[in-house]
Amino acid sequence: MLNLLVAVDRSLEASFALRTACLFGTDLNIQPIYVFNPPGRDLAFGAGWARKSWERETSRHAEENIEDLVLAEKDQCPYIHDPVVLTGDPIQEPAEYFWSGKFDLLVVGAPFRGSGPLALCRRFDHAARKESRTLPLMVVRYLKNIEKILALTDGSDLAENSLGLLIKINGFISSRITLVGMAGAKSKDSSTETLNLERGLAILNEKGIRADGHSATALGTERLTAMMKAADLLVNPAHRKDLHHFSYELHEDEIQAVLMYLDGH
Repeated sequence: MLNLLVAVDRSLEASFALRTACLFGTDLNIQPIYVFNPPGRDLAFGAGWARKSWERETSRHAEENIEDLVLAEKDQCPYIHDPVVLTGDPIQEPAEYFWSGKFDLLVVGAPFRGSGPLALCRRFDHAARKESRTLPLMVVRYLKNIEKILALTDGSDLAENSLGLLIKINGFISSRITLVGMAGAKSKDSSTETLNLERGLAILNEKGIRADGHSATALGTERLTAMMKAADLLVNPAHRKDLHHFSYELHEDEIQAVLMYLDGH
């Protein structure tokens, strides 16, 4: 059973996220979550009933905002549950709900609340660091079958945890996986790329997953960038420490989907 939490709003991208979650097979639990962020209202001096009445009213409007979208997707995918509607920060609340449940992956369509894939990775990474928690995250931009997966590994804990996340979902998808060995932050040596590649392949092979393997130097920047743009899913495409940009300056509008294991520790 794969338990997926899908952050939704009223956008087409939210539909893409729900439909992508449904592509993972039939042994699924898909929980949509919608966070309503109402304009501020100062009820500090109001009676308790006034605050509760306002909260009920805003919650009702929030449910009306999202129920048509979720119902439309539920008609095509019976594994989608009724949405959870919360009030608060649209990044922090889904992360908190993820940690409070037994979810395997948070799925978000991009742009989400005005943020593209890279900005979303940074914002959710900030939420994870704030709470010193881990957060497996998938960001999707388009609706398409996941047939070509390109995973990057520099031998870091972040990269290898991302491979572990790929292993977890691999049983639910049938895709061609290509693994690329990268040099770590402290080394630009091609032999380091080879060692990181061999370690990554061993991690996948241990679980019975076969992958094509290449080093970044052997591929060259031009070919690797083209492969990244053509991939249906990029695994761990960001730099280890800062998430300031994707590898090889790949623009976020040039990617299809991202899978990352964010580690707030």
